[in-house]
Amino acid sequence: MGVWKFFRPPQPRQFHYEPLYYDERKEQLQDRIRNIEIEMGIKKEGETRRTLQKGSFSYYRAKRKKDQKASYLRLVLIIILLIVISYLLFYR
Repeated sequence: MGVWKFFRPPQPRQFHYEPLYYDERKEQLQDRIRNIEIEMGIKKEGETRRTLQKGSFSYYRAKRKKDQKASYLRLVLIIILLIVISYLLFYR
């Protein structure tokens, strides 16, 4: 019996995908309810939970890119400062 299994090729694994359902009307309704609660004073603005919104990923990507540029600039300035200090120490 084991010999027949040796000659039979293995079956391919099945791909199982369950799509996520996004209800835009429900999101808008929740945002409206949250904004009304903030206006009425039921909830404070800091208590709201951040949800995924259109454009939020591009905002964080741009922010991260800006922070990375600042980091590189800071690194270059530190290297230049160290070179100047080492030059003053060794050649004076």
